[in-house]
Amino acid sequence: MENQYNRFDSALRALPVDRTPIWFMRQAGRYLPEYREVRKKLSFDEMLADGDVATEITLQPIKRFDLDAAVIFADIMTILNGLDIPFNFATGGPALEFHSSDPKERAKVSGSRIINNTDKFAPFLQAIRQTRTALPASKSVIGFAASPFTLLSYLIEGTTSKTHNRTRAYMMSDDRDFHSLMSAVADCTIEYLKLQIGAGASAVQLFESWGDVLSPEVYGKMVLPHVEKIVTAINPIAPVILYDKGASLHINILKALAAETDVMLSIDWRVGISEMSNFKVQGNLDPAALESSPEAVRQQTTEILRARGGRAGHVFNLGHGISPQARLECVDAMVDTVMKFSHR
Repeated sequence: MENQYNRFDSALRALPVDRTPIWFMRQAGRYLPEYREVRKKLSFDEMLADGDVATEITLQPIKRFDLDAAVIFADIMTILNGLDIPFNFATGGPALEFHSSDPKERAKVSGSRIINNTDKFAPFLQAIRQTRTALPASKSVIGFAASPFTLLSYLIEGTTSKTHNRTRAYMMSDDRDFHSLMSAVADCTIEYLKLQIGAGASAVQLFESWGDVLSPEVYGKMVLPHVEKIVTAINPIAPVILYDKGASLHINILKALAAETDVMLSIDWRVGISEMSNFKVQGNLDPAALESSPEAVRQQTTEILRARGGRAGHVFNLGHGISPQARLECVDAMVDTVMKFSHR
């Protein structure tokens, strides 16, 4: 049946598609008037805690733009609910307290705790199930989690950091202990992603949001083994996309990972997509384009599609999350260009 054809899932498996599928990071968010209406009534914490509201927000960009995939409205901190590590967004960014030197605190970072605390994810998993039910089979549902370094940085820093110096200093002062805690975080992430897939996500994305603070050598030695552990565990169940904010720094390492594991790489606009012709790739429009003009967006979107040349295994996306200042007419131009573009 025609309505059963899913181009997003096909592209993630490098199968031929009738056109390049499209979704974009943070597509359920502040650039949308309908999201801002919900936000007037509820705090961010309240929205995350209500499965019906999370479902509504998840579906907003699909209803407006008819995108090929819905990414669940949640936060990379949501995993902490299952680890009994309290957090909130009362001041805007995430705030939490975790003491890595305390054995009782460290014991919370356990894959088995995620499994035993499934009820702590009830609203989140409800949103995934409801979104999957609400969408036709031709649309995909994307789950996600922070990459281990990104999540560990939040645990060590206690909030968003500009430098991540405490985390990097910890990495330098005791690399064995760092690897131990990173491995535990990876175990938690694996179980967390399995829950999302079980609830209806057909693919998942890892967000290495702070990868750009690490050199290629440090990333390859201290972080990559734990990313590979997750990808290797999840890929047989569902395709994995890896977004590394430092992709332009780590591109050779990431290419090697993709060759070994079949992960799809989500790249930023500082990497030429033509360099990635032998890999499954997601990206990579500069988000700033969506604050420019529809004409500029159409031109840049077309250039990316032409550079890819119709090769299988491409999902169109931004090189980072969409900004709250994005113009709706520019988003429309991007989506329309992708949907009408033909390599024939």
